[in-house]
Amino acid sequence: METKTVSELAELFGVTRQAMNKRVKSLDSQFVEKNEKNVTVANAEGIRELEHLYGKVVTAEAEVVDNEKNEATTELALQNDDATSAAYEMISALMKDKNAEIDRLNQQLLSKDEQLSVKDAQISEKDLQIKKQQELMEKALMDQKSFFDELQTQMKSEKNHGFFARLFGK
Repeated sequence: METKTVSELAELFGVTRQAMNKRVKSLDSQFVEKNEKNVTVANAEGIRELEHLYGKVVTAEAEVVDNEKNEATTELALQNDDATSAAYEMISALMKDKNAEIDRLNQQLLSKDEQLSVKDAQISEKDLQIKKQQELMEKALMDQKSFFDELQTQMKSEKNHGFFARLFGK
């Protein structure tokens, strides 16, 4: 295993850099070295010593723990996937219900459109009937007026004749 700086160790053990610096300084000199940049680092034995002090495993021995964590994370991810799938299925079912409702409403609209077309045709037919009735009424009034005009003319001409002429039509 390679050496680790104070900052790297602090991150691995989940403590502040200052706390880790104090710990590393308190380690025996056999656990501490200087790297090529002249920075104090803990060697593999020093890291194991820090593991004992902190009660936390961060070295290669921790791979078993990491694998267990990975398995737990994978299981949690699968549970999240199951929850996501369930949510997706629920949303999908709701969308199907909404689509069915939209189709039903569209059918109703089509039915109403057909009913309106029938009503429009009926109204047009009634308008024609009313127009014909008005024309017939107008013709009847014209015939009546013509009849009264004739009658009036006839009465005027008969007025010029005497009683017996009118009576015998002469």
